[in-house]
Amino acid sequence: MKKILTFAVLCIILTIVSCKNEESLQTYLIQSQDNTNYTRLDVSTSMLGSFFEDTSEEDQKTFQSIKKLNLAFLPVKNATEEELKLENKRLKTIMKNTDYKSLFRANDKRGRATVYYSGDTDAIDEIVAVVYAKDLGFGVARVLGEDMNPNRIINMIQNIKKSEEGQELEMIKDMFGGEFQTEKLRVDPIE
Repeated sequence: MKKILTFAVLCIILTIVSCKNEESLQTYLIQSQDNTNYTRLDVSTSMLGSFFEDTSEEDQKTFQSIKKLNLAFLPVKNATEEELKLENKRLKTIMKNTDYKSLFRANDKRGRATVYYSGDTDAIDEIVAVVYAKDLGFGVARVLGEDMNPNRIINMIQNIKKSEEGQELEMIKDMFGGEFQTEKLRVDPIE
């Protein structure tokens, strides 16, 4: 009986020790929804499928590999520099404690960005970009998909930019009632 009790206590201790109390990216994104200082955007790409009907078959296939986009952005006007740095540090800790692999990093005088991925390099299932810019703020974007190929995604974006009439952009603009401005989001066209 004593051996069984000792074994049971040992199992409970191992279970408690092995349970991690680490925050996940999903938890971070959910918590940012409750914070009114954040600008949030969650989009299922199935809502945008009609915007890509007139694109090439390869671009359509690439777009179909993308399933969902989550964006959480803390603008500099809604937080102090210390809060921005704290959020950046918090997310760095989260990303360090995951299985994400670093795809690339970019640093310059305006800020820095790190892009992570999960899956194989030619068949990515998730892309996460963490961006910190002194003049803009701090943000994280997560793209969920199935067998996404980064090169094809870049080509698709470039093909959309090359569109002479900008029809895709106009259709997205129409989706927001003819303008890109909302209470929380302001997007000015690049000229």
